[in-house]
Amino acid sequence: MDQLSDEQPLRDSPTQPGAQSLLDGPLPLARRDIAFEPGDHGMMPLSLGALEPGRPLAMDIYLPMFQPGPVPIKMTLGCPKGRPFRSQWRERLLTAGQDTVYVPQEQAGELGEYLRDLADQMLSDPHKPLRQRQLLCRELATHNLRSLFHGDLRPKTLEKAVASYQVLLERVVEDRSLLCNLMEILRADYNVYTHSVNVSMLAMAFGRFLGLPEPRVLTLGLAGLLHDIGQARLPQSLRHKAGPLSDMEWVLMRSHPVEGYKMLSQVASVSLDVLKMVLHHHENADGSGYPQGLKAKATPQGARLLRVVDAFDAMTSHRPYRPAMQAFEAASAILAQSSDVFGEDIGPRLVRFLASPFMGC
Repeated sequence: MDQLSDEQPLRDSPTQPGAQSLLDGPLPLARRDIAFEPGDHGMMPLSLGALEPGRPLAMDIYLPMFQPGPVPIKMTLGCPKGRPFRSQWRERLLTAGQDTVYVPQEQAGELGEYLRDLADQMLSDPHKPLRQRQLLCRELATHNLRSLFHGDLRPKTLEKAVASYQVLLERVVEDRSLLCNLMEILRADYNVYTHSVNVSMLAMAFGRFLGLPEPRVLTLGLAGLLHDIGQARLPQSLRHKAGPLSDMEWVLMRSHPVEGYKMLSQVASVSLDVLKMVLHHHENADGSGYPQGLKAKATPQGARLLRVVDAFDAMTSHRPYRPAMQAFEAASAILAQSSDVFGEDIGPRLVRFLASPFMGC
């Protein structure tokens, strides 16, 4: 976006209701050469596609403005809460190269209520565009996970979160169209929240591609959402580190399947199948994985399915220290590692899945 002076703060203050929105006028082109972490600015990202034209905003939305100096990003108020979101604003944002807006972290409750209300309306309406319904499911699940990671993580909190995930996933499984053409809606900006949602949707679609029964598909979806929940016990600095991890950091990171298993074992509604998937989703076919070094025959099938879609999403997501792979590059890498990591019975099936209508390739 455009440049602003060094003296300006990181975030604008909300304006008075009724004031003109930044989105009412032309927008400068976004700059893609400067990466930033929304959390460093007290912000949460929100897909533009999850906003419904004509519906009053329940939260402020901000845009990133770039400025010279040591702090290159300033979050600028795009529109205050209370104003209806306009379809013209969507077009201006897309023309400017912006497909994401940002919401202050302190308005997480308002954002959650907005997304839940919108989901109640849209997911039961088959006339709403499929892509918009898919994006809404993705954004609601991502928001719920972000809230969980920043919550107290006591068993009662986890129980409530799991119940909300099950309701959402049941709606996704009921509408078969929501698990088609996933490549268009998967988020490539890697963080534990977007990654977990990607893995959940990929796992459900892969399970359906393999002809698994619907209850099994639902179990895969829940395990995908929760597979990295153990990372909530790790230091945030470790989860958000921009570069490769040191040996000591890897020791900590490799504890997350066991930590997740321990946390979820205290939640009565989490099945044994989900627990096993969470615990074993980093096992390798040749026994070189963790935490127990199980070989393919001893590893639950669900965990093996999570292992391969987890790897695919990680490969095709942007990291600060490496660019995202194209889908065909990731497929080639998975085939090359089928014998030792994913298994000869899983790797080739994942590649065929990637060329199916589920992915839209």
